[in-house]
Amino acid sequence: MFSTQEDEIIDVSNTLEEDRLPESSPQSVKDTDSVSLKNNSKLTTTSSSSSINANKRYISKFKKEWLSNPRYSSFLKECKTDQTKALCIICNIQFSIQNSGIGDVNSHMKTKKHQDNVKSAEANKSKPIDASFSTTTSELDRLSAAEDSSIAKNITCHKTKAREIACNVLAPAFTNTIIQDLQNVSYFSISYDASSKGNAKMLPVVVQYFSKIGVNHGIIEFIKQQHETADKLFANIKYVLETNELKLEQLSSIGSDNTNVNIGQHHSVFVLFNQLIPGLIQGKECDNVQIY
Repeated sequence: MFSTQEDEIIDVSNTLEEDRLPESSPQSVKDTDSVSLKNNSKLTTTSSSSSINANKRYISKFKKEWLSNPRYSSFLKECKTDQTKALCIICNIQFSIQNSGIGDVNSHMKTKKHQDNVKSAEANKSKPIDASFSTTTSELDRLSAAEDSSIAKNITCHKTKAREIACNVLAPAFTNTIIQDLQNVSYFSISYDASSKGNAKMLPVVVQYFSKIGVNHGIIEFIKQQHETADKLFANIKYVLETNELKLEQLSSIGSDNTNVNIGQHHSVFVLFNQLIPGLIQGKECDNVQIY
């Protein structure tokens, strides 16, 4: 009787243990492993994409609208070889703008080197130039401008154009300079000599005077002389002096070659001028080469 009860108790306990422990089949284990692999794959993809986004950064490039801003236009230039850099023509350097763009430009403006260079540039720009060097500097500027000018390189100058420039531009300018000097001196002298060019006789009138830089001379007129007589020469020379508003009483001497028409004792150009201007000095007789 006792053995039967004991067997029943053992059977019940085994049944309870079987109910408590779930069955794990091979298929369920396989499904569980598949789910875990998928979850691990999703975690790996998410972590890699987040790391790529973290490493990806926006790079600033130069914008041409910055040049229209008066704050930057005086020094800022575009770097043609690298759009992530800008040029400062005052500091003569290039700097990176890839981090914050215009912020990098503002940071460069605040540097001590840039501010010192700006002050130096403004001081040199407003510094007056000594008058004794102004003429030389302007001549050099004009020369360099002509050499660098693309317009000047395309200009041709043959005999017709060269003659017009010499006769109608340069000659009037030089003559005007001489006339202005003569109006501010006490005395001056003239020399002349008629010469033939084909059928036309030419009469150059040359003046000589003391200026601030020493003895100066130049041609004030070059006219055609049809008749080489004393009266005609006297009238033409007197006309040249009066036309240029030169005072006859300031004429100190006359120079010419040694012909009777010019220096004869009775009726010559010198005698006619000496009657008009007493005390006139007769210049040394000379050849044409010495007059010119």
